[in-house]
Amino acid sequence: MVEATSGFGEIEKSIGVQGELYLRFVLTSGEEFALPAMGVQEVAGISPDRISPVPNVPPVVLGVYNWRGQVIWVGDLSQFLGLSPVNTNRPELSVIVVADGGVTCGLAVERVIGAEFLDIQQLRPPLSLDGPLKTLVQGEWVVGEAESVVRLLKPKMLVDSRLWLAAA
Repeated sequence: MVEATSGFGEIEKSIGVQGELYLRFVLTSGEEFALPAMGVQEVAGISPDRISPVPNVPPVVLGVYNWRGQVIWVGDLSQFLGLSPVNTNRPELSVIVVADGGVTCGLAVERVIGAEFLDIQQLRPPLSLDGPLKTLVQGEWVVGEAESVVRLLKPKMLVDSRLWLAAA
C-alpha cells in the first residue's frame, strides 16, 4: 500500500492513513464517482443565478461563472454522462472546480460526499459501462460494508472542451 502524500504526511502516518486522497460525489442517478483531490481546486456552493447562460452552446453547458476573477465554464456532469440533468431550481448548486493542463472548469454535481483516502491498488477495471462513461471512467472501487461502487473519472477528459461541445 502507498502512504498518503499531502501536507499532513506526519499526521497521516501516525494515524495509519494509506492511499491517495479523492473527492467523492453523487450524480443524479445516485451513482458515486471520485476525482483525484490533486486536480480539485475547490468545491463551491454556487447560486444558479450567478452562472451566466451562454447562447448557442450545448445544454450540458450551464454557462460561465466568475471564479476568483477568472471566467470558467460550468457544465452539468450528470447530463454530460447521459443522465438526467442536475436540478438547477434550488438555492445552491454543488460545483467542483477542476484544473488540468492549464484548463479550469466547473462541474455541477448532485451532491458532494467529501474527501476520502482510497487505495489505487484496489482499483479494478470498470464493469459494464456504455456511452460516455466507457471513455471517462478509469476504474472503480468497491467500498464500505454495503460494498457500494465508486467510479474514478479521468480528470483530463473532463476539462477537454471538444468533448463538451460534442455532447450536444
